[in-house]
Amino acid sequence: MIQVAYVVFWWLALEIIGLVSFPLVSRICNGLGDRGYSISKLVGLVLLTYSAWILSTLHILPFGIASIAVSFLLLAVLSLFLGRSNLRIPNWPRRQIIISDSLFTISFIVFVLIMLGNPDIYFTGASDSVFNYAFLQSILRADYFPPIDPWFAGESIQYYYGGHLLTALLTVVTRVPPTIAFNIAGAMFLALAVSASYGLGYNITRRKLYGFVTAFFICLVGYTSGALQLIAFVSHHEIMGYAPSNAATIIDWLLWFNFSQAPWHIEGAIVHYPYFSFVMGDMHSYSMSLPFQPMFILLIFAMLQKGRLVDEPAGSDTLLDISVLGLCLGFFAILNTWEYPTYIIFTVVAFILLRIRPSVRGNLIVPAAIIGLSFLLYLPHYISGSISNLGGLGLVTTRTSLAQFLEFSALFLFASASLLFMVAKRDVLRGRKALLAAAIILTVTVVAAILLDFQLLIIVVPMGLLSLYYIYISSPRSVGGFVVLLLLMSAAMIFFCDFLYINDSLSTPWERFNTVMKVYLQLWVFLGTAAAYAIFYMMTIMGRKTKIVWVAMVGILIVASLIHPLASTTSMLSGRNTYWGLNRGTLDGMAYLEMVDKGDHDAIRWIQTEIEGTPVLLEVPGNPSIYSSRISAFTGLPTVIGWQLWEIMWGHPWDEVDRRARDVDMIYDTLDNDQALELLRTYDVEYIYIGTLEREQYEDEGLGKFASQANDYELVYEGEGVTIFRVRDE
Repeated sequence: MIQVAYVVFWWLALEIIGLVSFPLVSRICNGLGDRGYSISKLVGLVLLTYSAWILSTLHILPFGIASIAVSFLLLAVLSLFLGRSNLRIPNWPRRQIIISDSLFTISFIVFVLIMLGNPDIYFTGASDSVFNYAFLQSILRADYFPPIDPWFAGESIQYYYGGHLLTALLTVVTRVPPTIAFNIAGAMFLALAVSASYGLGYNITRRKLYGFVTAFFICLVGYTSGALQLIAFVSHHEIMGYAPSNAATIIDWLLWFNFSQAPWHIEGAIVHYPYFSFVMGDMHSYSMSLPFQPMFILLIFAMLQKGRLVDEPAGSDTLLDISVLGLCLGFFAILNTWEYPTYIIFTVVAFILLRIRPSVRGNLIVPAAIIGLSFLLYLPHYISGSISNLGGLGLVTTRTSLAQFLEFSALFLFASASLLFMVAKRDVLRGRKALLAAAIILTVTVVAAILLDFQLLIIVVPMGLLSLYYIYISSPRSVGGFVVLLLLMSAAMIFFCDFLYINDSLSTPWERFNTVMKVYLQLWVFLGTAAAYAIFYMMTIMGRKTKIVWVAMVGILIVASLIHPLASTTSMLSGRNTYWGLNRGTLDGMAYLEMVDKGDHDAIRWIQTEIEGTPVLLEVPGNPSIYSSRISAFTGLPTVIGWQLWEIMWGHPWDEVDRRARDVDMIYDTLDNDQALELLRTYDVEYIYIGTLEREQYEDEGLGKFASQANDYELVYEGEGVTIFRVRDE
């Protein structure tokens, strides 16, 4: 029952934040049907997280309940003052508030129940839950920011940690144990995405049904790979690289479904869809950033609607709009840096192409001010060096095939193509000259796609050109133009991923691994939103006979796109395909550790209770996908070197990582105590951990020196196979 209370506390905190933020949000979104309530929780979380972050980054207040209380008070004052004209509750859109909150609450409960079937913060498989939990614990131990890298003692985290900070903030407020908070937060982010996606679809179409369709498309459906796997199973023949399963029945197939094969269907890359990341228990930055994407798109749409309602917004409203959008845009830089450039571009093209402001000058100055402010507000993040190892662009040599892309996006692409076809038929392809020009462009595109081995040009060129032309001929600030702009952005992202990649630490043939994974998740939001609107549009203009055929095709694609998420859920919850398979029916992500290594489990609990601050703790060097770096991960105490490959990916040179690993080995193994002490003091190590992994890795003679040198080491903990020594002061 105590875990139920934790879930309720978390939900209540979010509701309070949403209600307190709503007067401010409703002033910005006064042209929307729900006046922005569907994103008020998210905007409030951005304001609250930023305030706590900047107070601690500037060393004004240490991170904790005091800085959070000050931040909440500031949020309340700003919202009540700036939104004072919207405080009359009878004027609130109560029906939409009830729908939005009900959708969020139901989604949150359902996703929490799913988390009960896969709560482990585990070390193997495709999830990065261990390092993400390590970041959360490091932030919870921090007084000031940037937080210390738990796997590279002495250095701050060189990665974006905004989602971890937001989770830490709610963990402090609700007093939920971090191992439980981690799983509750996973359910929260997807539930917030459902609510925000609903709000985006509803406000664009002004139809509740299509709000639900938008949420369904963005947050629940997946790629069509599951349908291919099912066909292979039923037919007993391989299809498009998917071998038939050995399952005896369809039930066995669902329980033993191979959910990890399909994400690799694009050569040299991995592709996730939002729900799959959630089912994997992957509290990665690209998962935590998901709800903030429809939030920001809706804020831009609110600017468009405001431009339709008034000739020129008041100066105070313009300043408020710029401030909130700048803060929300900049939040992507610390939340998931990969999304920051995308939404900068989206902001610019939305104002310029859609002519959101009445004057040309306004459509240049306002987005420039938003972007400039988004950078200045988060300047300490860039100065501190807390940014991942990204630099430069490279030319793609191995491209995505048309079949691979259709496997990823068949549903969204069919709906969007239907929309563009109807637009072209009505507004573009009129007259022989237009038809001839279209035929020439299409022919040249197909030839170029073949000669350049760039198959996705067949999608990108028509989508991009038709979108641009439609926006050109549309009236300013049109809803149709806004949706087509999403398709223009989609075309640009598809083209980018097959033309260029962003350099990181990965090399051939995995050089575009991160580019495709991170950008395609953004593409999912843009295409999913446009596809939902396309269904709304097509259903209003098609004749009866055409509608029957078209709806049947969409229905088949929806069913095909539901198989992978459904089968992934049943397989994961069955316990047969989980990586540890030991701990289910709880939200405590560390409970399984008691069965894996009780000595480590008990020692971690002792450290969490008895050791304060961020002293350096020595443990055996680790690497991903194996049980390692477990003490630093579960306590937040920094260790000399944790997962070595991950630290290289985050920007640390290989020779430095390797040197640290060799120094740790030397400390444990050497019989020369003076040499060990010198290295310990080089890294400011205060605690030495000796557990099962250390005893397996190092010789007893080397480990024995810590117990025999009582003048240099103090035994502070002894448990089941674990001893912890504290290095005495000189």
